[in-house]
Amino acid sequence: MFDRQPRRRLDGELSDEQLHREALAGSGEAMAALYRRHGGLVYRFSLRMSGIPAAAEEITQEVFLALLTQVDRFDAGRGMLSTWLCGIARRQVWKYLARNNAALVDSDEECTLELQSPDDGPAEVMLRGEAVAAVRAGMDQLPPALREVVILCALEEMSYEQAAQVLAVPVGTVRSRLHRAKARLAGLLRTEMASMERKRG
Repeated sequence: MFDRQPRRRLDGELSDEQLHREALAGSGEAMAALYRRHGGLVYRFSLRMSGIPAAAEEITQEVFLALLTQVDRFDAGRGMLSTWLCGIARRQVWKYLARNNAALVDSDEECTLELQSPDDGPAEVMLRGEAVAAVRAGMDQLPPALREVVILCALEEMSYEQAAQVLAVPVGTVRSRLHRAKARLAGLLRTEMASMERKRG
């Protein structure tokens, strides 16, 4: 998106705050470095919430445009750039879902997990595939407010504090939503696995 003119890479050289300042001053190289550093997180979150690759790409572009246009919004003293960007992505995802009344489903093409190991036989591959399918089905059935906290804390491995910044809620709310999400997901997974067992047997 921003990385059209390859030059020296700034990824490891400067902090997010320094790169942001350079990007605001017109440095395409700094903007490309920020995109390389945080674009994957924004895209994955948007895709896991919307389930639509094209929507996730559009939201990711909007997020990074906001980084350039909302000059006074990001304050490094109040939090990390990654959580600020993810917060913008979250607002864009919710707007997208409201506009399109979209069902929350994962894209198999983009969210595929590694299923096979060289030592796995056909039975192990099949069982693992069924387990992944059950997890996906369970995630699809979680309400958006519970699903997003699982994505941030479990899949993206954010701390409760970081997730709270993204969601603009207290840390205690993140903890309680995650607890509810895990309990609900466990019940959904038991039901889904039992259904698969009945079909198989």
